[in-house]
Amino acid sequence: MEYNTGRSKLTIPEYGRNVQQMALHLLEIKDRKDRNRAAQTVIQTMTQVHPYAKDSEELRRKLWDHLYIITSYKLDVDGPYPKPEHGLLESKPKMLKYPSSRIKFKHYGKIAEGLIKKAQEYKDGAEKDALVESIAAVMKKSYMVWNQSSVNDNIIVNDLGELSGGKLQLKDTTKLSTIQVSLAPKPSNNFSRNNKNKKKGNKKKKYRNGGF
Repeated sequence: MEYNTGRSKLTIPEYGRNVQQMALHLLEIKDRKDRNRAAQTVIQTMTQVHPYAKDSEELRRKLWDHLYIITSYKLDVDGPYPKPEHGLLESKPKMLKYPSSRIKFKHYGKIAEGLIKKAQEYKDGAEKDALVESIAAVMKKSYMVWNQSSVNDNIIVNDLGELSGGKLQLKDTTKLSTIQVSLAPKPSNNFSRNNKNKKKGNKKKKYRNGGF
């Protein structure tokens, strides 16, 4: 009996050993026409691994790439797509770089700073004043979500001035005072106490009824 431990390693395990043997057998077919027909048969067999995938250009390209990879890029056929570069399977994606810019007030976030920078480009007028009011409202909501409590409007006004280098000023603070944020209520101690008492009561009933 032959065990898998004694066999060659599967290049792409999802297709199984039979598909890999069929793919490697293509390298032994000398006649090019016969090899092309046999390659099409192998591709049709490989599609059975993806029975729920739609027959798309992307799927067909993927199957042919995998066929070349299984044969160690040695397969020479007239396929519908060019042979992929050697080492495609082993290649690793490039590491993504983390943002290096620092946020002065993290509770306001990067978006608020971007809005403040954009607002400084506007000319003085009603449009700029409306934009500054909207930015201040966003800042207050962010602050209250982060702090889980109310906030003095003067803090928002001062932070807005500091982040803008003194270039933006909130002229009407009345709208800012009307902003409210619905915060998730914290579980009360009474709720925890009731749960504990309920569990104790259930245990007592169980013991009275002869339970263990």
